[in-house]
Amino acid sequence: MREKIIGKIEGMDALSHVDIIHILKKGEGEILYYDDEVGLAVRHPAGTVFAVPFRSSSLEPLYQAMGHERLFCVHSELMCSHYLDLGYEFREPCYTYSYHGGPLDEGPYHFRLMNLSERDLILSHYDSSEKSITYDIEHRNLFCIENDDTVMGFCGFHSEEAMGLLVIFPQFRNKGLGTYMESHVINEALKRGWVPFCNVYCSNKASIGLQQKLGLVRGDVLSYWVWNENA
Repeated sequence: MREKIIGKIEGMDALSHVDIIHILKKGEGEILYYDDEVGLAVRHPAGTVFAVPFRSSSLEPLYQAMGHERLFCVHSELMCSHYLDLGYEFREPCYTYSYHGGPLDEGPYHFRLMNLSERDLILSHYDSSEKSITYDIEHRNLFCIENDDTVMGFCGFHSEEAMGLLVIFPQFRNKGLGTYMESHVINEALKRGWVPFCNVYCSNKASIGLQQKLGLVRGDVLSYWVWNENA
């Protein structure tokens, strides 16, 4: 069944749906709903539900199967509007970028996994919850860039294994460190056998420029992250 679904999604647009393909290929996500005509919904082990419709009407069975989770990533403006009507929050659509090349240059710097003792440092520079950052650290998903044992920034994988959380501390910016930091995370993804990918807000010109510089390619279909803290 998974191979059939992967083939269906890849045939639609592999670049735009690399997040859902990633979950299916790892074999860890729960398939909540699949119908050749209606759509697909998959729950990542971290709890986020990803969904894509195959047509723009008769989506009620898909919505029913998805339930009322706290966080959804839907590949459809129509589905986004549905959850906004239910009181979910939304910021702006995202482009999906993915990398399909070989290892990248990491520069002359040292990289290492971050640990729980550095959680407050991360939270002082990145807007997230303590629970989320703890999850990322415990799953070996957060890395820092160092020079002479001085931490200059960090980056890693979100709980859904998309790259993100890229922060270079203010005093170390404009030195190209963000490029090396993301290069390291891309290399880590390749070592794990993953296709490196990330979600970038459409208005984030700096991040879009970085993805292009590193050779990531963009899918045509936007993704929409909607959430409800009370769900």
